[in-house]
Amino acid sequence: MERVLSGKEGRLDLVLKELFPDLSREKIKEIIESGKVSVDGRIVTRPGFRVRGESVIKVEEVRFTENILQPCDLPVDIVYEDESIVVVDKPAGLAVHPAPSVKGSTLIHALISRTELAPVNSVRPGVVHRLDKDTSGLMVLAKTFQSYNNLVKQIQERRMIKEYIAVVHGKVKSGTINVPIGRSPTDRTKMKVLPAGRVAVSHYEALEVIGDYSIVKIRIETGRTHQIRVHLAYIGHPVVGDKVYGIPEKEELIKRQALHSSRLSFLHPLTEEPLDFHSPLPEDIRNLIERLRRQV
Repeated sequence: MERVLSGKEGRLDLVLKELFPDLSREKIKEIIESGKVSVDGRIVTRPGFRVRGESVIKVEEVRFTENILQPCDLPVDIVYEDESIVVVDKPAGLAVHPAPSVKGSTLIHALISRTELAPVNSVRPGVVHRLDKDTSGLMVLAKTFQSYNNLVKQIQERRMIKEYIAVVHGKVKSGTINVPIGRSPTDRTKMKVLPAGRVAVSHYEALEVIGDYSIVKIRIETGRTHQIRVHLAYIGHPVVGDKVYGIPEKEELIKRQALHSSRLSFLHPLTEEPLDFHSPLPEDIRNLIERLRRQV
């Protein structure tokens, strides 16, 4: 059972919706009516039950049925796992979770055959942040409601450190990009810098300049869709290999965008122990860098 100190008053379904924002109202109603929720030690099956601010709510962990997500035996590099979280090193070319534009198996399909994930959404259980399909590197996923809530809060409060390494066009220095990002009004599959967009902040530091290219470390304060790729393209230094926001290249240097989630640091959601994970550059980005160095 998952213990939740609500600290909130009102209808049980609305309190749970506020505590677990990624759960749909329908899913919350289903969980309550199936007897998976207790308030102050008593099982409650009415979504409209009134909760007091000092109430202790317990939600039984529920695994999604296999007809929603079919497990698969796709190999996954699990960097760390305990009863609360799982940290993975995602390869490029693998989408995180199912979506209308995604064909085939995803990281979530592979993980549910190996471990439990917090059932916060029918197609993206445990997902607290995402990586683009063709971005590689570190991700943390929640295994319980409590850890999910805690990790989302750390991200919202900008306490989770997320660093990336990218190979970009041009000679880069260092700086901060603080411009809002929103969905393109003319192409809904793309993001762009928009005055009415959501706040997006990226700090970047040049690690090495190689001719007309640079190796850059990026730390993001916010996690908007395609944030790093959009921000770097905005300042004139698109990621090498980026087929959406990049520039045409005379020859293909790499088969995907040269962007890797290299560091992930946060407090353990249960013990509050500081955790700091690092991932080396994958072979394709290492090969790209060596190729560029040979050309100088």
